[in-house]
Amino acid sequence: MKRNNLFSFVLLLFSVFFLSLSQPSFLIEDGCSFFAWIAYIPFFIVIGRIRIKTSLLWGAAYGFLLCLLLCPWLSEFGLIALIFVCGVFAFYNSIIFFIISFFQKFFSGHFSSFFWILRVFPVLAVEFLRTKGLLAFSYGIIGYSQWKNPAFLKLSSLFGIWGVSFLILLVNSLFAKIISERNLRDNLKKFSFCVSLVISVFVFWGMDYFIPREKSSSSLSVALIQNASSASSCTISDYEKDSILLQKLTDDALASFPETELVVWPETAIVPDFLYYANNHSDKRRHELSEKLISYIKDKNCAFLIGSNHREGQNTYNSAIYFSPHGHEIEVYNKNILVPFTEYWPSFLDYKIFNGIKTALNCEFFEKGRKINSFKIKDFCFSSPICFEDSFSSIISKMKKNGADFFVNISDDAWASSAAARNMHLSMSVFRAAEFSSPFIRSTIDGKTCIIDSCGKVTSEIPGEIDGFLCAKFEVQKNSSSPYFIIGDAFIVAITFFVFLLLLILSVGFVKVKCYGRR
Repeated sequence: MKRNNLFSFVLLLFSVFFLSLSQPSFLIEDGCSFFAWIAYIPFFIVIGRIRIKTSLLWGAAYGFLLCLLLCPWLSEFGLIALIFVCGVFAFYNSIIFFIISFFQKFFSGHFSSFFWILRVFPVLAVEFLRTKGLLAFSYGIIGYSQWKNPAFLKLSSLFGIWGVSFLILLVNSLFAKIISERNLRDNLKKFSFCVSLVISVFVFWGMDYFIPREKSSSSLSVALIQNASSASSCTISDYEKDSILLQKLTDDALASFPETELVVWPETAIVPDFLYYANNHSDKRRHELSEKLISYIKDKNCAFLIGSNHREGQNTYNSAIYFSPHGHEIEVYNKNILVPFTEYWPSFLDYKIFNGIKTALNCEFFEKGRKINSFKIKDFCFSSPICFEDSFSSIISKMKKNGADFFVNISDDAWASSAAARNMHLSMSVFRAAEFSSPFIRSTIDGKTCIIDSCGKVTSEIPGEIDGFLCAKFEVQKNSSSPYFIIGDAFIVAITFFVFLLLLILSVGFVKVKCYGRR
């Protein structure tokens, strides 16, 4: 390896290392937000050093290593899953490297003084596209590193997570420019601009976070149940034990907090479809489990939200089932965004050659839900994003438009066996609460069971990896709103459109020059 390439590779390793420190990872369980502000400096310096012909390879290597360090817990599901997601990271980062290198070729002359801003846009645009489509994956977005920073949580209510990422990348890009040129004096105005921008965020949004507000007179008392069931529980005996444990935890919670109005059990807390088996005698033990559970729910004067498999006709769904007090009314939300290879098999891979992998995964595949449901309790409406649905602003926006005043996330994080994975998942819930100015409450299996207020602040929680419950009263504001809820992803969509329009224009010009030569 040439000396220049070796130096560039070392810089990339520093970037990967700093990025993994900034996010919850096995290195720092909560992550350290400071490292986000320097992590992309070596990233931008390297892209400035490499040739456009090798940019795809550099980007692929960078993406693969980044995912390997950020999400090693994916290996708990299977080595195939880890390698596949690393491949997804490699693909998207190779595109980022190529686009920035391509732009650099055209803007290295008269417009070089503005290129430090322009090169931020491809990173944002491609990261945005990574959260879309069949293989959408939201983990690792740099903005999530600020999940404990009140000022940036508040900023997200304007432009979403992308506004936070933009500011971080802008600062990194300017520092990379200053270091590359070794000239602070000529870049002093730009430096002052970025510093002023960051300080403004802290002053105007950070202070607002700490200023006491008038408390809403509306509140709701909840009991969030958490069980630490093993991800390998798969027999009827396991399910019976889980049901008994959940009922015991609920009884203890209701005894300690009798004013409870809503009890929440985690995702697939009850694996058998108990609504189906309550009326079906084909499996005696499942029928008895289901009858006892429904009888238990009807005996209580509070509402229940329970994660369970749910059958409709020939289709089985991963669902949130809502029971009004005493079980008088039953409503169901079927998960809309399924996890690839875990909950569904992508149709474009539905060929015999992949049957071995499909069998090796040994997963129960679900049907995709098609409707956004909201449930009513007291004067409020709420929706229940299941598992990693809370990592996508788009579906939370749909739920909000459907009338949700707050959100109840039910999750099963036991499969990852990782504190870092639990915190990464929590960080996304925190930003969804801040983006939509709506409380999030979470009930998990071996995850982060907690209450998040409408500013994105975790107000109460219990440790992971235990059987327990969290009882609390939280404030709810009806019909709350935020700028981000109104304008949605207009900011990041505009950036993405600009990047690919510019790419198209420059590509056409490049082809013309190649074909006809310079005149």
